[in-house]
Amino acid sequence: MKKFLMMVMICCLFCLPVPAAADDAADVEKLLKTKTDAVLTLLKDAALSDAAKQDRIMKMIGPIIDFELMAKLTLGKTNWGLMNPKQQQDFVELFVARLKHSYLEKASFYDDEKIIYKPGTQHGNKVHVPVGIISKDKPIELKYKFYQSGDRGWMAYDVEINGVSLIRSYQSQFSEIMKNGTPEDLLKSLQKPVEDPIQ
Repeated sequence: MKKFLMMVMICCLFCLPVPAAADDAADVEKLLKTKTDAVLTLLKDAALSDAAKQDRIMKMIGPIIDFELMAKLTLGKTNWGLMNPKQQQDFVELFVARLKHSYLEKASFYDDEKIIYKPGTQHGNKVHVPVGIISKDKPIELKYKFYQSGDRGWMAYDVEINGVSLIRSYQSQFSEIMKNGTPEDLLKSLQKPVEDPIQ
């Protein structure tokens, strides 16, 4: 935020137009819509096997999701510090595998629901983009959260489902395990079949 304010002041001094923060939001909206539309088109391709679809989906969305950061955020700084380097590496690998499995499983249930893209909002160097899904059962409200990651561009680091943060849900679950157990207990729990904390 300080960098943004400094840029505004510099632009004013030189009588230049100030770049609107809305430009970043618009860029992220376009990125999310492009990727989502591509995934939905792929899911409708009857010529592809489920395995082929999953492989292509990961190649599409992988570059804009910071899986490693998400893993660290779900564990939290304190619990992350309680793990040795090998345990940290194992945790990231197990969590990322779980997250990808959960995403692909949910994607496979897509049944031509209507997707409504809403205007994104700027939060410092982050952008939140709400998306509505009109399903047969009940509407679902999503909010994708992106941050600016230098050379990698805009990266997603969290998503809210009906107001519930994916990161915080996992964080609560993992904190409970670490509170009553050890890092090895957490790693063992991640090796079990996937149980999504957000229903």
